[in-house]
Formats: sequence, structure tokens, C-alpha cells
Amino acid sequence: MAQQRIGRMQWGDLAFGPGSRYHVTAIDGLDDTPDIRAEDTERPGQHGDFTGPDFTGPRIIQLGLGLRADTPDGLRDLTLALRAATQPQRQPAPLQLLDQNTLVYGKIRRRSIPYDAEYLWRTGTAALELYCADPYLYSLEEHTATTTAYSPAAGRTYPLVPPRSYGAAGESGRLSATNAGAAPAYPVLRVDGPVAGATIEQVNTGFSITIDATLGAGEYLTIDTRNRAVLYMGTSPRRSWVRNGSQWPLLQPGTNTIAYRGSAVPGSPGQSSLLTVTWRDTSL
Repeated sequence: MAQQRIGRMQWGDLAFGPGSRYHVTAIDGLDDTPDIRAEDTERPGQHGDFTGPDFTGPRIIQLGLGLRADTPDGLRDLTLALRAATQPQRQPAPLQLLDQNTLVYGKIRRRSIPYDAEYLWRTGTAALELYCADPYLYSLEEHTATTTAYSPAAGRTYPLVPPRSYGAAGESGRLSATNAGAAPAYPVLRVDGPVAGATIEQVNTGFSITIDATLGAGEYLTIDTRNRAVLYMGTSPRRSWVRNGSQWPLLQPGTNTIAYRGSAVPGSPGQSSLLTVTWRDTSL
């Protein structure tokens, strides 16, 4: 259960908080609203504005640390380890707040480890600034749900001789995905063949994405709805396969229903296509 105290934190191989040599003394920007990027325009000849949607800028997190060692040499080791773990980064990395069930992705943009000869014996202080271009707060747990593609009833088997045989009822091709956060979540969708013309619809909103391609048995497509990346076999870009007019599904706060449809691929009898949806609870 999430708790008010910050508790344990993890940045790469370094642990902060209870049980570690790095005590968390302060944190700012975690529960604050990032700066708003408003899309408002003036009302010509009138008071006020026409107001548009509000979007947030990046999240800036300030972290204060207290370093606690047994000897001056031990304190120097803590300083060097912290310095090594906060080098300039090419890509954001996860900062995990383990007792708050919260995950953010960011880069260390500032680091301060002051030296005070009067007090520097076994204790010290440090300050870090984390720049989160992605301002969302995610749950530590990653959720996953799967379904096979909808298929119509198999129908009657001919010739109609006793005993008559009727096909099985069609599969629903639906799954339920609950986003326990307060902001829409961007799911990652994986489509495993065999399937032709796969369509994934977020039933609550009507948003859907259709792939104009055929995947054979053993082939799959990964769709990252946040980055709008479409990767064949997880590596090869196939953005051109997305049908014009598609609207990328989002998981709204609460329970969402995802429908999955597609056409059978000739020569693949009895093999079902599979949709896997992966997401984290998301808030701002």
C-alpha cells in the first residue's frame, strides 16, 4: 500500500532511504503539477480568452539526500558512488519509489555534493535534480491482458446427415483493462499472427487502429501508442502499415474494454491470433 513517507527509492544500482547509507531528506516536484502549457487565445474585441486544452510540460523533481558513513573514507566512497551513478545520460532512466508504488523516468540534470571541512567527518549532504521529459507518474506494477481475435461461428457442417453437427459459438475477442490512475494510460499492443487486417478498438471511446498487413504464424507486431512506434518482430519499423484515419487507443481511468478483430489467414487452420495489451496505472 502506498504511504505518505517517501520510504525506499531505487536509482540504478543505488538505494536511497531506510536501510541505506543515503537518507532522503527532501523531495519536491513529485506530487506537484508540472507547468501547464495552455492553448488559450484572446477574444478579439471582448474580455477574456478562448480557452483550449491544457497540457503539461516536463516534471522537475528535486531530491535532497543525507549521506551517512562510519568513517571519512567511507563517506568518500559514498560520494564517489553517487557521482558515478549520476553522470549525464543519453536516455531517461527509472526512479522507483518502492513504498509509494510510483515510477518516473528522468535524467539527472544537476548534482550538488558540497564539501564542508568543519562538519565533514562521517556525514554529508547531496542534492539532485531529475528532469522528466515524460511528466507521468506510473505504477511499479506492469499489467497485462490477452485475448484471441474475434471469429464468427463456424456454422453448419454439410452434408446434413444424422447426427447433425453445428459449429461452436464465435469468440468474443474482448478483454478488460483497468487503469487505476487518474490520467489516460498509453498501452503497448502486441499482435501475434496468423491474422490479416488486425483491428484493435478501445470500445469506451471508439478509438481504433487497423493494420493493413498480414502476419503469418510466428510473426508479431509491437505497437507503442505513446511513441506511435510500430515494429515488426520488435525491431523493424512498419508505421506505414497503420491505416489512414486510425485513432490510437488510450486506456481511460477506470475499466476499459478492448475489442480485437481480424481475418483468418489461409493455410493456418486452427491457429488463433493473439492480442496482448500491456500498461501501467498512470497519473499526473
